[in-house]
Amino acid sequence: MVLKILFLVIASFMVWASAAGAIEVVEAEWLKNNLENKNIIIVEVPEKAEPIAGEHKAGVMHIPGTVVANRYLDLGNTSVVPPTLYPSKEQFERLMSRLGIDEDTTVVAYDDKFGLFASRLLVIMEYYGHDTNKLKLLNGGIVNWKKLGYPLFDGHREVKRTSYKVEKANPILLTWSDIYRDVVRGGRHDVVLVDVRPADEYSAKKIRSIRGGHIPKAINVTGTDANDKQTHMFKSVDEIKKMFEAKGIKGDKAIYEYCHSGDRSAHAYIILKYIIGYKDVKVYDGSWIEWSTILSLPAEGQVWYIEQK
Repeated sequence: MVLKILFLVIASFMVWASAAGAIEVVEAEWLKNNLENKNIIIVEVPEKAEPIAGEHKAGVMHIPGTVVANRYLDLGNTSVVPPTLYPSKEQFERLMSRLGIDEDTTVVAYDDKFGLFASRLLVIMEYYGHDTNKLKLLNGGIVNWKKLGYPLFDGHREVKRTSYKVEKANPILLTWSDIYRDVVRGGRHDVVLVDVRPADEYSAKKIRSIRGGHIPKAINVTGTDANDKQTHMFKSVDEIKKMFEAKGIKGDKAIYEYCHSGDRSAHAYIILKYIIGYKDVKVYDGSWIEWSTILSLPAEGQVWYIEQK
């Protein structure tokens, strides 16, 4: 009986490890044991943005040895308003250089919000060609780290600037025209469009743009339901897979997904591609905030912001 239980535990771990693929979800204990590893840069992307990339707010506690990225100034394209699209190549190169990251650096990202903002950083890095085997997401972020009583600090890590250069971009992003052509107009029958926002945003009960609703034919699955609300850790692979399959979202089709402004869709991208192992997943980084402001584009369940009760 003991051997059987041990076998099941090992088998469960192997399923997680094999499903994780390239971008790996790592546990807090693993990071604690690697805090002194000079080949790793730990990047925090907090919900409340830091003023300058790489610097901490005074008195705010962090995982030891981290540098900080600003979700809006660093991980959004500052040439558009609001900065929801992914940053330009030049902006991304400057960010990597300031954070002390070069093309061979292993990066562990974390945040305080289910991994939404950390995922955005990692997906942007994948898009710009960083080796995905060197990209890791901390399971549970700083919320679980604190619950475990692991060490914290309020200092600043000094890093040596690099000269990061992007050689190529990976085709993992979508534009609104891709969505319109392939899904709304029915140009492809092998695509499923997934809206990973909360149900109240999908149904326009909560409106955060000029109009509420969702892109026609989109299926709603709240991406953060894949995380435990107390620890922020991911649920088991089986639980997460059943959550998507219950809505008809399976790995036998291409998956296009979006959210409000590109954070939750990055989180869902890592879930779908690297945790449960779906092969063909792409992100519409403009998401609802872009789609809703292009007034010629259709919406289902549409409610204008000024009409909301």
